[in-house]
Amino acid sequence: MNDVVPSRGCRGTLPSALTGKEKGGWERVGSIEQTVAANLRRLRKRSGMSLSDMARHTGLAKSTFTNLESGTGNPTLQTLWSIAEALGCTLADVIHEQIPQVLRADEGARVDSESSRGRIIAQIPVGTGVDVYEVTFLPGQTHNSSGGRPGMTEYLYVIDGRVSAGVPGQEETLGPGDTYRLPEEPYRIGSLDDVETKTILLIANPTTGPGGR
Repeated sequence: MNDVVPSRGCRGTLPSALTGKEKGGWERVGSIEQTVAANLRRLRKRSGMSLSDMARHTGLAKSTFTNLESGTGNPTLQTLWSIAEALGCTLADVIHEQIPQVLRADEGARVDSESSRGRIIAQIPVGTGVDVYEVTFLPGQTHNSSGGRPGMTEYLYVIDGRVSAGVPGQEETLGPGDTYRLPEEPYRIGSLDDVETKTILLIANPTTGPGGR
């Protein structure tokens, strides 16, 4: 699958596999119209743009934004992507409430279509550089971290196996498909099984300026 949410800002093209039905809106689990409406009102006011400004920047009708902000719209993902670009935010900022620290495998905003199934598992702030690691935790070993630097965000996604992760004494048990936003204070991660545990570690650091860290 191509990139769904770019690592920085909202640049890029929405893959055709996630554009929803040919003439209809995006498929989803549960109703998120009110979440989208509240997010758009908040993000637009923060940007200082009027409905007319949004229409001019996106090429969409002003009535489209009126409907979306009232919770009665049914946009395609391509429409939401264009809106996110105009607002200078991510697609996740538009369609999802704040992702909880622990996101289980069956939770999260879905971006499903007839040909694919997607799920937002992390929200990366605009203006950050992102490093993605494949990390394997060995049986019987514990990784100790001093915690993230100011402004740093770390996500741990479990591919295979189980781990215990978190502040000592407050660890969460994570299995395949679970996502954990690691705490800023010192934490530890350890495999819970007698086999290797494979994970993806995503680290977002604030950039110091355009094109640099």
